[in-house]
Amino acid sequence: MKNKQNFIWSTSTCAFQIEGGRNEGGRTDSIWDEFTKRNFYIPPIGVPGREINSIEQAADFYHKYETDSLIMKNANLNGFIYNLDWNRIFPKNYQEINPEGIKWTENFFKKMIENEIRPIPILFHWDTPLWAQIQGGWENSEILIWWRQYVKTMFKFLGKYTDIWYVNDENSTFTLAGYLDIYLPPARNDKTAFVKAIHNLNLSGAIAKEEFELAKEKGYISKDSILGIVHDWNPPIPYDKTDKNDLKAIEIYNQWFLHFWLDPNMKGKYPEIFFRWIKENNIDFKISKKDLDFLKKNTLDFIGWNYYRPCYISGVHKNISEELLNRPTEQFFTKDFKIVYPIKDVLYTDWKWIIDSSRLVSGSLEMKNIYGDIPLMIVENGLGAFDDKTGDLIKDFKRIEYLKQHIEAVLEAKRIGVNFIGYSLWTYCDIYSPSGGYRKDYGLVSVDFNSSNKTRKPKLSYSWYKQVATSNGKDTSIDLNKLEKDLKNELKNWSIYMK
Repeated sequence: MKNKQNFIWSTSTCAFQIEGGRNEGGRTDSIWDEFTKRNFYIPPIGVPGREINSIEQAADFYHKYETDSLIMKNANLNGFIYNLDWNRIFPKNYQEINPEGIKWTENFFKKMIENEIRPIPILFHWDTPLWAQIQGGWENSEILIWWRQYVKTMFKFLGKYTDIWYVNDENSTFTLAGYLDIYLPPARNDKTAFVKAIHNLNLSGAIAKEEFELAKEKGYISKDSILGIVHDWNPPIPYDKTDKNDLKAIEIYNQWFLHFWLDPNMKGKYPEIFFRWIKENNIDFKISKKDLDFLKKNTLDFIGWNYYRPCYISGVHKNISEELLNRPTEQFFTKDFKIVYPIKDVLYTDWKWIIDSSRLVSGSLEMKNIYGDIPLMIVENGLGAFDDKTGDLIKDFKRIEYLKQHIEAVLEAKRIGVNFIGYSLWTYCDIYSPSGGYRKDYGLVSVDFNSSNKTRKPKLSYSWYKQVATSNGKDTSIDLNKLEKDLKNELKNWSIYMK
């Protein structure tokens, strides 16, 4: 493996979005298999709408991880963040380990190491085993017994391959859209279910940390290994910097969307705003002192940050003309602020996500001030777009421009003292998107989803990111003539083993 002191240039992805092989190797269904089968819907061509497509094959990483590791090596990447699949390891219950699942995962890690790429696993990303969900899933405290067995097994078999781990990825989106809404599985839309689920997810972080330290004592994991949590905080910007109500709304937003999701696992406590919300909504659930003490005793080591965009916040009573907005305002489970999408001087993606790297530096400094000088890593950052794949070259200029400004912001934050250890973009290749199916392109590498082989082809952004990684971030320039020449050379030399 490359010197661990090197800055990590990585890509990130998630099992249910890339892997395929969903019923191979002893695996059974998870909540995402059930959800996509039950809600399968592909809008007509040219008609807007959410595509919920099959994940049975996805980008077929299950069969093509060797191919993909060569493509990553060719780009001089030295890291690969992967959201693991609990259900591939324990497909029936929490006691019976699936040997085929262990073997496949270990072979995939070995192949990455062989190509000088550090595998960086995330233990859980939204994909609860169906056998666990049938028994209550994250609402049932028994899941913590099942979870402990899972993480012990992962540390035992995979600990020797990596020194960087994450527990959970985007607990916020998972619980808000899956427990206070029906947008994502398990589609509970129940406040009590939400409170139980998020508390058990937080306890899962503490359990993982406890088992992580035990795994170090047993020699499964190196003593200097670190375990973190990934959060998708969108740093706020006041809609009107002179309006005290907007500034107050920012404070409340951060209590919910920063502190509520990170404090339990980074500080061992909940913000008071959460307990007030439980009381105001007459939710019959108590968080015991024993649980709080356990969280406090087993805090995590560092933070992974999914930065895609900031958000504009206003006071809840502010009236803003629809003509001034790109899309309707949003409110969440708390009604003390709203998110607005101004048109003036704001850029948007094809999917109406704000494009603005300005809060990456200041936001990382805020987290440093709150959580100390701990390691920080960008785990997800990328541009979802409709890439034009009709020509010989896939010229995703917008993606390159987006990545350039964000990577330069990371390097600037590092220069002024933020302990950034790496940058990982979302994502390596085109995959299944929960919000856009196979229509929403994120990858550096294109996947032909209509081919049985799921053929890979590099985009212009692949050549650019290779330039960045090879120069260790020193060359983020965009010379389109050079990049097109580089991409043509890539295609000319694109081995049969990389297709």
